[in-house]
Formats: sequence, structure tokens, C-alpha cells
Amino acid sequence: MASLASAGLLVLAMSVGCRRVDEPVVEMRTPPPNLDAATPAERPPNGGGGKTFVVPDFAKVAQQLSPSVVTVISTVGSRGPQGQRRTVHGVGSGMLVSARGQILTNEHVVASATRVQVELSTRARLDARVIYADPMLDLALLELDGLEGELAPVLFSERDPTPGEWVMAVGQPFGLGNTVTVGVISGLGRDHADLGRPPGLDPQGIWSFIQTDASINVGNSGGPLVDPDGEVVGIATAVRADGQGLAFAIPAPMARHFLQEVWIHGRVRHARLGMTVDDAVNGELPGRGSVVLVKQVEPGGPAAEGGLQPGDFILSVGGKPVSRVSDVAYLVQLAGVGAQVSFEYKRGEAGIEECFVTPTLR
Repeated sequence: MASLASAGLLVLAMSVGCRRVDEPVVEMRTPPPNLDAATPAERPPNGGGGKTFVVPDFAKVAQQLSPSVVTVISTVGSRGPQGQRRTVHGVGSGMLVSARGQILTNEHVVASATRVQVELSTRARLDARVIYADPMLDLALLELDGLEGELAPVLFSERDPTPGEWVMAVGQPFGLGNTVTVGVISGLGRDHADLGRPPGLDPQGIWSFIQTDASINVGNSGGPLVDPDGEVVGIATAVRADGQGLAFAIPAPMARHFLQEVWIHGRVRHARLGMTVDDAVNGELPGRGSVVLVKQVEPGGPAAEGGLQPGDFILSVGGKPVSRVSDVAYLVQLAGVGAQVSFEYKRGEAGIEECFVTPTLR
């Protein structure tokens, strides 16, 4: 195997490890077992008269999670400066999502790979095949070949995270195995523009990233971002190169949606509304901040059947407020094809109204 310190690896890892901004019903339907909740450790109050601070026991979380986090090694053919063919290796991260050896990672970690190998926490290295990869979600599902026995999958959080909460990132930055870093959730609902419109991410993708200040670097991509209970809240995906402490992760709900779609349907079915929307200019809807404006509605399409019209201002989707087109796209995709999705909207001088739209297959 080529040295992980080679210049070729660094260039590749920038794109398939953890992207910097500049630069399918099946057998595995049983939910993975829960991880033991980490027991918080208490920090004595200063001077005996202050408050008691509860600090997460991240050492215990790291110990519990370590067997479930893997290294993903992608072999990619390329050409050198003189046109000569060469082979380079990219290193990323992944997490076990079934006891039989299925692994979730970022699509960009395995994009264009001619061979994918996975190194387990035991240092055993196995070949893996890509079951399905979706660049619009930047997620990929792998399966190990020749696995003996069962492995310990991660558990995804069922609750919505909140800014300010503790999180821990686990991955392989620069090939340094099982590295853990700690920070907080800095923000939610970040889109392609918030990441600086990186060329490696499809601008038409379904993006609603979690922002964190936990240190994420080249090689972390596809690794878990977990809460103090060791439950996955996100998948580390990208960082901004023009800032500090600006890292981004795909939320756990979209990861769960991706897995369910692939396990049941063999692919991700992308939802279609049959309308064109745009971000409304602040003040365009008096008394409201940022909202989404319906520009065009396809006759006979899902939006038209639901009752939406050009000129409507969309205020919420599925009961959640929306302020940008990316919010609408994310929530509709999360609901899925065939789901009945509620839309709250404002039309002309009338009050806020509600309609229901059933997305179809794109």
C-alpha cells in the first residue's frame, strides 16, 4: 500500500477524506443495539458555593464507540503531471450500521474508487463493495466481504439536537486512527452557500448541515458526530477553509432516511413537488423575515394538486418553519415520496392557510 504520507494522498484526501471548502425489504431491518449511556462526571463547584457543573464522560463514550468506527481506504487511479498513470489512496471514516458489516460513509469518500477496503478497530482489513452511493445526499452504504462473526453498529439519535449541546467527533484525520475531538453544536440548517459553495458538493443537493466547532479534518469525513450518550447526531462531511471552528455534518435523520430507502428500495427515491421556488427578499412579505416564494407551479403536479399557486409564500413544511429553499427541499426529501406533507402558506391579503402535498418520484 502506498505511504499515507505521500503527496498524492494528501491531494486526494482533500477531496475524498474530508472536503475542504476551497480546494435498498432486505435482511438488515433489525435496529442496532443501543450503546450504554455515558455516565456524566461531576465537577466540584469552585469555592464550595457555586453551581455543580456536569461534564460528559467522553472517555467512556470513546471507548464504547471505538469498535463501531472504521477506516475507509479508497484506491483511485489518476494521472501524474506527465500523463503517466498512477494509483493513489484516499483515507476517510465510516460507521457500522448493521451487525453483518454494512457501513455508512460519505459518497465523496468512495467516489471514483476502483477498490474500497475497510480497516476495523481490530486492525483487520477487509475488502468492501459499494451497495449504493448518492452524491445529492453525499452518503454511501458499503458492505464488507468475508466478514466472520458480528460487529457492533452505532445507534442514531431520535431527538433533534440543540445549539450549545456537547458533541464528540470520531474518525481518522490524516489517517490517524480513532481520533476523538470534542466541541458543541454551533448551528443548524446550514446549506451549500453557508459552506462557501464548495465545488465538491452538488449545489442542487439536499443540504441542511449541523455546524460544530469540534475539530474535523481531512480523513474525518463519514465518521460519526455523537452526543454524550454515544448516539449519532450527524455524519462529519465538510469544513470551511476560510474560518476556524467551522465544521459541518449531515444530520442523523437524513442518514436514517437514506438507510431505510436503500434497505427497502435498493436506492434513494428523490421527491418531486412540481414547482419552482425561490428565497423571498426580506420584507417582501410584510411582518415576516425570510420565507420561500412560489414562482411557478407545474399543472397537474403534486404542488398544484395540493393547492399551491405562484405568488404563495411558504412559511412551514411538515410543521417546521422554513426560511430558505434548502429548508423546503430537505424537509420534503426527509418526508419521502408518497408522504402527505403539510404546507403552511400566505396568499395575498388572506390569513395563513394550510394545504397538503404528496411528493412523487423525481
